[in-house]
Amino acid sequence: MKRRLIVLICLLNLTVLGVGFFWMGTYFNARPVVKRTEAGVAAAEAQKREAAAVRRASPAPPVVIYKTNQFKWSQLGCPEATVRDIIITDVMRLYAARRGKFYQNGRSFKYWETEEKRTLKQAQLEEREAQLALIDKELPAVLRELLGINYERELNKYFVDAEEDNRRLAFLTEDQRTRVLALRDQFESRRQAILWDVPNGKPTPGQIEQLRQIEREQNAALAGELTAQEKDEFDLTTSPTADRMRQELVGFNPSEAEFQKIFEREQALDAAYAYQDTNDETVLAAKTADEQKMRAAIEAELGPERAAQFEQAGNPDYQNLTLLAERFDLTPDVSQSVLDMRRLAEDARNQLLSNPDLPADRRAAALNAIQAEAERATREALGEKAYTEYSRSAAWIKELGK
Repeated sequence: MKRRLIVLICLLNLTVLGVGFFWMGTYFNARPVVKRTEAGVAAAEAQKREAAAVRRASPAPPVVIYKTNQFKWSQLGCPEATVRDIIITDVMRLYAARRGKFYQNGRSFKYWETEEKRTLKQAQLEEREAQLALIDKELPAVLRELLGINYERELNKYFVDAEEDNRRLAFLTEDQRTRVLALRDQFESRRQAILWDVPNGKPTPGQIEQLRQIEREQNAALAGELTAQEKDEFDLTTSPTADRMRQELVGFNPSEAEFQKIFEREQALDAAYAYQDTNDETVLAAKTADEQKMRAAIEAELGPERAAQFEQAGNPDYQNLTLLAERFDLTPDVSQSVLDMRRLAEDARNQLLSNPDLPADRRAAALNAIQAEAERATREALGEKAYTEYSRSAAWIKELGK
């Protein structure tokens, strides 16, 4: 109900503005234009030639045409993008006011009161969290219903990168980009409208089929706008599967051909389990089994050496080190060097812990020495700045001394 009220308020504001301009345009432009018909013109000519004969004849009545303007936003001098920005600002202001109500405890401000007087009660904190969660769900739905836009993507244009879509889709012409992005937003809006009503985040079988039908219709619509090669590149550039792969394959450095082959298999798996509840043990077991088969097929295609590198790329520590090496301009082999040092240090620790004859004090001293050496070697390999960043997540170094 609140969401509908907000939608109506925004539309009412714009409608009032539009109607005002509409009637102004109608008032100044709805002037009668008098035109004589062909019969009237002929009669006038006849009057000149035969004045006596037609003097008593009445001239043909004038045809009155009223020229009116059908209202369009362009009449306001407001491009569509400007109207959209006005609506977004209006909606954001309304929700900011709703958010603000839950950040104070209802007491009027008194400058002499200390902080505890304005502290929210526990019940108020719980109510605030519930209301903010509702707003976080409702706001994207309102903007989607009003404008058919993705809330997160729209914010990214202001706070991250307004040219992200143009850069990703640079292989298309400007007209093509406009059309396919409009299609993307249209079908995305339809999906979100269904997901809005999903109970407990678990779509029903009927809703899953609706969502898959939307995917089929979107693919068909895109195929009508793009060549087969352009459609493939569009998927490789914009799909969630491809975005996930770009994160998961850090350090693997795939070639274009390798990425395409892996994507084909990953996309098929994602489509097969799209919208299904992977918390369900049966679904999870089936997906895990299919993932294992998929990875085995990928590794067989890659060959032994690249398969080992593909497997290595799944190591979170390796991914973290690779990103740090790129960020701090370190040599590409530093990630593998640090992982090798970690493996040696952990092997040495395990040997100490498995020796029952070693006195406790000597074991503790040896473990501390292993930890100190691992820390020194890792710091030397990464450099001070990169090591400081890495040490925040490298719990394995501290574990060596325990």
